Amino acid sequence: MRDRTLFGLYLLGLAVILASHSSYLLLFFAFILLLLARSQWLKMLKKSFKAIVFFNIAITLGYLIIALVQQKPWLDYLLLFNLRVFDLTLTTMLFSHYVNIALALSFSKTLSFLLSISLSQIYSYQKSYENFMLALKSRLIKKMSERAQKEFITSVFGYFFTKALYDSEEKKFGA
Repeated sequence: MRDRTLFGLYLLGLAVILASHSSYLLLFFAFILLLLARSQWLKMLKKSFKAIVFFNIAITLGYLIIALVQQKPWLDYLLLFNLRVFDLTLTTMLFSHYVNIALALSFSKTLSFLLSISLSQIYSYQKSYENFMLALKSRLIKKMSERAQKEFITSVFGYFFTKALYDSEEKKFGA
């Protein structure tokens, strides 16, 4: 029951963050979330920041360039956007850290089924990736050339793309 309640609060928190148009409220919400993280606050802060930094830099730079060219105000919007993304990410990190999602979704057979399919696929891909990296490490004597790295990345990407297509077809016909 605790996990279901926290799941409901998580969804409510996401709705509040998405509906908020005040940077002050989002900053306050981030502070509250860090307080909820208790002793893990620094770890959660770093983890959330690392998860969004490249995405936010790309979006921020793109919007900034367009806003400057069109001579529109940009500071408030960018602050609001970045705080919102940070709050959403931090909320999700806290939720995944403190809540057993299987118990939170146990009220619905359909959601539990989708969760189990998703997790099995995630673990399968994770294991395949680890196997690729171990195989690469065991066959290397010296550092790979840039060309060899690109070929390796291309072949791994091709494998995962083909695997995703195959798995989706298999699940489509299995359902």
